[in-house]
Amino acid sequence: MKIASNGFATTWLFILTLVVATAVQARGLSTSLGEVVVENLQVGQIYSLKQLANLRLSVANNSDDSVALRMDVLLPDSSELKKGSRPIPDVLWLKLSQNTFALGPNEIALSDITLSIPDENRYLGKKYQVTIWSHTVALAGRALSLGLGLKSRIIFTTDTVRAPANEIVKSSDASVELALQPEKMFLDDIEPGKTYDPEARKGSVLTVSNHSGHEQLLRLRGLTVSNSATTLTKGYEDAPDASFLRFSEDEFVLPPFGTKEVKVFLDFPQRTEYCGKRFMFVIHAFVAGEKVSAGVYSRVYASIK
Repeated sequence: MKIASNGFATTWLFILTLVVATAVQARGLSTSLGEVVVENLQVGQIYSLKQLANLRLSVANNSDDSVALRMDVLLPDSSELKKGSRPIPDVLWLKLSQNTFALGPNEIALSDITLSIPDENRYLGKKYQVTIWSHTVALAGRALSLGLGLKSRIIFTTDTVRAPANEIVKSSDASVELALQPEKMFLDDIEPGKTYDPEARKGSVLTVSNHSGHEQLLRLRGLTVSNSATTLTKGYEDAPDASFLRFSEDEFVLPPFGTKEVKVFLDFPQRTEYCGKRFMFVIHAFVAGEKVSAGVYSRVYASIK
């Protein structure tokens, strides 16, 4: 989403999907950073994701043993590329403040992420993807009995034009300290032509939480998978229309560390082509009113009668 000002796109949409609001896990390792999408960055600039949205790469050792951890920046395989992106021209564009760690049981590795884009016109209007592979390596003097690893994905676009220096935004009060519960909502036996109310049917409501220490204006919207940064789950089709998903409230203010329950409704038109199918929707909760908007996703799985 590009928002123009004086002919230049100076507001960037920052989406943290967490491979949808959950930690990515690989046996004894987990990370809250599954996938990040940053749009409309300027060439010739250096960006800190911590300054943009209070985001750092964290990897937890959930095992009972000490591990040696390494974070490597990699070019993605062609099979890993998403939404028309191409591999980053040079992995040196992305830097980690630290990439090797010795972690005891239940300890967490933290690294800041910096993205540098060369000041060349050939990089205007592009979409790039880069992978960070966090994996265990052998401890000093010991063989590696079982290697563990997980991947985090960063996708970013560059603006098609150069913004004036005084309009380039490189920091924000936005925070990714949001959460949606449940992370997955399964809605079964939906009858087309009638409103499906998960609270009435299953006692399910959507809970939005602000884990930051400051008040945030939040918005909710439904998305199709194709218009989101997440991936379609096997066995489901993309939602035919995101407007089928609606909420009792779609904009509200949450105080620091506050939570709010929101009712979700699903309205499928009475059409035979929907019958007997399973569709996937995406709920996007995001911070409004910031030059950088941070948000999280939750999945909705709808099975139609």
